[in-house]
Amino acid sequence: MKILLTNTGSWGTGSFTVVNAIIKNLHKLNHEVKVCFPDNGMDSDDKAFYYSRPDIYHIWQFPIHDDTTSIAQFPLMITDPHPRGADSPTYRSLTQIQLDLFTRSLTIKLKTIIDDFQPDIIESQHIWLMEKSIINLGQDYIATAHHSDQMGFHYDKRMQPIAIEVAKNAEYIFSISDYVTEEVIKIYDVPQEKVITLANGYDNSIFFKKAVAKDKVLKRLNLDIDDPAILISFAGKISRTKGIDIILRANHYLPKEKNIHFLILGEGDLNKALDLEFYDLYEFARVHFIGQHIPQHVAEIHNIAKISLMPSRSEGFGIAGLEAMGCGIPLIATNSGGPKEFAVGKLIDVEDAKGLAKAILEIVDMPENDYQNLCQQAEKQAHKYSWLENVKSRLYYYQKVIDGRNTNGKHRKICRI
Repeated sequence: MKILLTNTGSWGTGSFTVVNAIIKNLHKLNHEVKVCFPDNGMDSDDKAFYYSRPDIYHIWQFPIHDDTTSIAQFPLMITDPHPRGADSPTYRSLTQIQLDLFTRSLTIKLKTIIDDFQPDIIESQHIWLMEKSIINLGQDYIATAHHSDQMGFHYDKRMQPIAIEVAKNAEYIFSISDYVTEEVIKIYDVPQEKVITLANGYDNSIFFKKAVAKDKVLKRLNLDIDDPAILISFAGKISRTKGIDIILRANHYLPKEKNIHFLILGEGDLNKALDLEFYDLYEFARVHFIGQHIPQHVAEIHNIAKISLMPSRSEGFGIAGLEAMGCGIPLIATNSGGPKEFAVGKLIDVEDAKGLAKAILEIVDMPENDYQNLCQQAEKQAHKYSWLENVKSRLYYYQKVIDGRNTNGKHRKICRI
């Protein structure tokens, strides 16, 4: 089978982690895959990998322009930063002329790929603007809801009619958690049987429990942290949505003698994530912002940490939390959507900084046997989330779309709003 995937943004986010997992496991099952996505060309450790594989990765390069306007970087659905475009505009900030340019350029890019590749099925990540071009090209498709697109729906009213049309025209909608399934049905008013929950997985060939030299990892990160220190990891965007400010407030309530250090992985503008009302409660001591890292390095950091955190205000699934659990450490997450479906460690209320501090201390102060049992439970729970089984389920629905198309003797039926 030949599968074309599309994604609204470049690598470095949860949705692209999904894309890469789909590619890897479809290849295992001897299917052919290509993916189309935008990128602005900024440097990163893994840029060479993506740009050296045009057989798989079809990169729609920004800036784009015509005689009347231009767009410097690919736009974002919500204001949360993208690791490869922290200064990117949102769709809401684009003028109508820019939005028209975006759609025309995207349609040309997709037409070229579709004409050359002749995919049997298209799966488009996010219920958003990419599928509008797919509709215009007369192709059927499956859309995948990641929650950020549902957040974008509420943020950008101009996009709402397009998103509704996209949802209603999709053959199926995959959603990454039961939580996202419920919001998809409600927001787009689509039949329940059309929305298929396929929980995300994680790459257990990278994220697994292993012996890692703590001193070597810290040296590579240029961190001078004493050996007895307790390390806590966080992998996510530096944003209010991901709750980075809650970590800084929780740190205010932690006894300094506990010697707890936070390793913050991710990109974003910290100032935009902070609230002046609580500035006196933010504690920056022993908090280390170490930027974006390749997955192998993230796994090493989880393996030297005692706990990982996901204090999100809103979270569709939370692959980063599952990855940490795969490395054999417990997760403290907010009861904010997807993570409550898999988290082993502690669940806390959204925006509860004192609750986060309390949960951290409860795990830090656990008897060693109890802590090791919790770690084993976390690792065991993570192992239930298999990308291979996820992709096998995807293939079932791909084939249903293809069979339906062949039975009907026509390409697709457009549902106009």
